Amino acid sequence: MNAPIVSAEAKARFAEAVKNYTPPAPEKYRALNEVKESIIALRERNASYETIRVMLHENAGIEVSHQTVARYCREVLDAGNAKKPRRPKTPAAQPPTSVPTEPPAQSHLGYRRPRGPHIADSKNL
Repeated sequence: MNAPIVSAEAKARFAEAVKNYTPPAPEKYRALNEVKESIIALRERNASYETIRVMLHENAGIEVSHQTVARYCREVLDAGNAKKPRRPKTPAAQPPTSVPTEPPAQSHLGYRRPRGPHIADSKNL
């Protein structure tokens, strides 16, 4: 009949290779990956991205912008750290109900004018 084209052993090896696959670092960060541990150490000491950029230029001859260093730290170094969710904005504080407030302003006709542009009455012209 039909013999399998790929052996079970080959399928198992391929499945293991897929499980262990890690994508290569982007080309743009290749130089920074070579000094990754130093960048981590500097960030742990609260060094700014600009300071890291200057140190990379002066000591390792790596010419990058501070924006690239920041992007590298966010995309590569912080990839495992989940971002903290933002706190929801709190609604504006409502005045206490026990304190009397002023009544809403009313027009001279005794009713509130709807919002929108004010169009003059043609009778009064």
